[in-house]
Amino acid sequence: MMIQMEEEGMEVDWDTLDKEEVIFPYEIQEAFQVWNYLTDQWDGMSGTYFGKQMAGIKDVMELLEVSNKKEIFKLVKLIDGKYSKHVNKKQKQPQQAGPSKS
Repeated sequence: MMIQMEEEGMEVDWDTLDKEEVIFPYEIQEAFQVWNYLTDQWDGMSGTYFGKQMAGIKDVMELLEVSNKKEIFKLVKLIDGKYSKHVNKKQKQPQQAGPSKS
């Protein structure tokens, strides 16, 4: 639902999303579960988030007994793209400076 809202031009604050109140369709829950098992890829020098390592996705889906692998793969890639964009945008924002000491 939040991804659909973003696609329609609405602003979604992923940080304040209360996951307890949102009931996702089964396929979305399954995609998030697969996505969570995948390893993050970061650039150590710049701190840029590259996304999830997709090399083991087939094994994860087999272990979780995912039936519609093609659809779940598409959803995982969509989730990962949105999350990567969010993390990297957040990384570029200037850090809030604390109170100055004089």
